[in-house]
Amino acid sequence: MEIIFKVALFIVFFSFAYVMSYYSKRAKSHAGDSSERIKRHNENEVPLLLKLRTIFGIPFYIGVLVWTFAPKFMEWSAIPFPAWVRWAGLALGILSIVLNAQSHKTLSQKLGADFDPALRLLKVPALVTEGPYAKIRHPIYLAFLLMQISVLLLTSNWLIGFCGIAIIVSVIAIRVPEEEKMLIEQFGDEYRNYTKRTGALLPTAGR
Repeated sequence: MEIIFKVALFIVFFSFAYVMSYYSKRAKSHAGDSSERIKRHNENEVPLLLKLRTIFGIPFYIGVLVWTFAPKFMEWSAIPFPAWVRWAGLALGILSIVLNAQSHKTLSQKLGADFDPALRLLKVPALVTEGPYAKIRHPIYLAFLLMQISVLLLTSNWLIGFCGIAIIVSVIAIRVPEEEKMLIEQFGDEYRNYTKRTGALLPTAGR
């Protein structure tokens, strides 16, 4: 049974990553030098977030590798989840992939080659309010959060789960306010009205 959950984890993880990779390759900026794209990303990223990614990212990836190939060394942080909870983790992972794909597809259709998942906190040519964005302002971040919760349930390991969730929670807490500030500066009342009828991560009842 454990091997099934390991296979499921990597299917979820790599399927999720493939979506971003696919749309990054279609982006106009992908034609440029990759080092220049990374430089632009880091220049526009919040410095604290880069540090937190390193702090939580290193133990996360090391933990996943050890859990996969030498699981006995991760038994100290194991959580005795019943099998149904771990299957629920797979279902959540599939949901996160679908939401991620739909969100990226919507952005790509609206923004065309100007959309690049690898570049954040940069001005966009249009405000996207279709698809998942009709009800949620940040569905990709919600997809990331669902994916990391899925990782927690599938690995049944609190260290891996904590580090993974900490990464995306720090992104949501730090980057979302910066993105919304940028969008208000760019679109003004159009974005303010959009926030009144949508939720940041979950649909708001009655709107």
